[in-house]
Amino acid sequence: MRVAEVPSSPSPNPTVPGTFSRNTLTSIFTTALDFFTLTGLVEFAGVNYVLATWIGTIVGSLSNFSINRWWSFRASGQPRSMQFLRFVLVQVGASGLHTAGVWLLTRFLGLPYPASKLVVAALVYLGWNYPMNRWVVFNPRFARRA
Repeated sequence: MRVAEVPSSPSPNPTVPGTFSRNTLTSIFTTALDFFTLTGLVEFAGVNYVLATWIGTIVGSLSNFSINRWWSFRASGQPRSMQFLRFVLVQVGASGLHTAGVWLLTRFLGLPYPASKLVVAALVYLGWNYPMNRWVVFNPRFARRA
């Protein structure tokens, strides 16, 4: 008697081009949440743009983890608690980079805060978020072994 096979989950080791394109779409969506939170807090609630930048990064990251886990990196086979802990540590760095970057570009280069946010978001995504999510948070080496 043969035991029924369990359908396999998506590949735990997707290719870099595949993860990059899916993660870029995810980042565009979650950055929009972040950006609208930032501008809404500043323009409608009178919150300082530096504090609003930090709050926006938190809002964007809340959806980012789930989408990245399930779709971008196809890493739902990894233990969630440790994966989320790694994500939080990476997000703390990202929030710091966003907040400092927006402040620096706005304060010292005189850019409007929305323009600063867009520049910083692109730089942080390419230089921090994608590499850290790919190689630390959702790395296939953390997948459960069958």
